Amino acid sequence: MRTAVVKVGGHVLFNGLELDVEYAKSLCAELRRALELYDGLVVVVGGGELARKYVAWGRALGLNESALDTIGLRVAAVNAALLWALFHGTSPPEVPSSVSGVVAAVPVWRVVFVGGFQPAQSTTTVAALVAEAVGAERLVLATDVDGVYEDDPKRNPKARKLEVATVDELERMFSGGVRAGEYRLLDPLTLAVIKRSRIETRVVSGKPPSNITRALMGEPVGTLIRP
Repeated sequence: MRTAVVKVGGHVLFNGLELDVEYAKSLCAELRRALELYDGLVVVVGGGELARKYVAWGRALGLNESALDTIGLRVAAVNAALLWALFHGTSPPEVPSSVSGVVAAVPVWRVVFVGGFQPAQSTTTVAALVAEAVGAERLVLATDVDGVYEDDPKRNPKARKLEVATVDELERMFSGGVRAGEYRLLDPLTLAVIKRSRIETRVVSGKPPSNITRALMGEPVGTLIRP
């Protein structure tokens, strides 16, 4: 099977705590277009601001990081179930919560939506692990920025976008740990999986969702990550 994996960040899918309904519909339309190129797609969905709210509430209650991670995973799974029902027009089965579950579901459904898998593991890492497991031709990371920058473009408008970046460069840029509920474009574990599996990876702006289709077609959009 020709397969690809798409990670849709919660910042793209939601406006604050509100689902961007029209975006969700457009995203599903673009995924249907992509099925003209691929036999199977896996869409990994982030938790968004709602997950971060729950994590903040839990932290205020004194919960530990493992519990906070688990709560965030539950929210991401609900987001995945919502898109599953929208795309397939039917009540979703239990959203896969493991690599083996995704591998089994793709031949049956062709388009599979998932959230996170386990504590201390970002949904971006999930996307990389799934891409490796299904032998994906491409991994597309759809975010709220149009690629990888040398510095945070939201804080530094002069930051330069990288058209191409190596994993070694990005490992230096994104080194350091991540707490539950934190949002980072890339993390060390994600980069390690991309490096070992040598999957063609692009970081693109998720809006408009046609950027995702363009990346899946191999167009030079966003930032190309070279293993």
